[in-house]
Amino acid sequence: MSDQLDPAARVYAEALHQAAVEGGRVEAVDRTLERLVKTLGANPDLTAALANPRLPAEAKLRIAEGLMRDGEPLARNAVAVLIRNGRLGLLIEMQSAYAELAAATEQIVDVEVTTAVPIGEDQLELLRSRLAEAVGGTPRLSTTVDPDILGGLVLRARGVLVDDSVRRHLHDLRQALIRVPLPVGSEA
Repeated sequence: MSDQLDPAARVYAEALHQAAVEGGRVEAVDRTLERLVKTLGANPDLTAALANPRLPAEAKLRIAEGLMRDGEPLARNAVAVLIRNGRLGLLIEMQSAYAELAAATEQIVDVEVTTAVPIGEDQLELLRSRLAEAVGGTPRLSTTVDPDILGGLVLRARGVLVDDSVRRHLHDLRQALIRVPLPVGSEA
């Protein structure tokens, strides 16, 4: 878990994770928290309102309940506890810490996939199944398109980089041509 997270956020995340494990709802809680954080990130006015110390806790609870209406009850309760304790500012860090715990529990491996062109669902599913075999877990893919890699793909997971891009192959070829001396007397 990241050392830069607030220790209090970790405590909340660990308590929530333990309850989710006991209830068999780890993934559902993770999805609910992730959706809430994304919603707040996309709406700065709403985030500012929830951060406003003059807005009563009951009003914040109603707003959060509305945002999480269809979400996992454990996640809704955790957010309510944050609000009641005046600790809603820990939400993003708590969600991050919880996501790490959930990924470890569910054996989920986050994999960043970079391609030169967008890839279709069929190709993503094939990649997902091959990665599942390779890593022994469930890969959660996030895709990026970078035309500069020219072709192939670049994978990043758990601090490991696998660069199988055309750009990388061209670079390796260029380096090999520079390093390999021509034999003496060669006509080349």
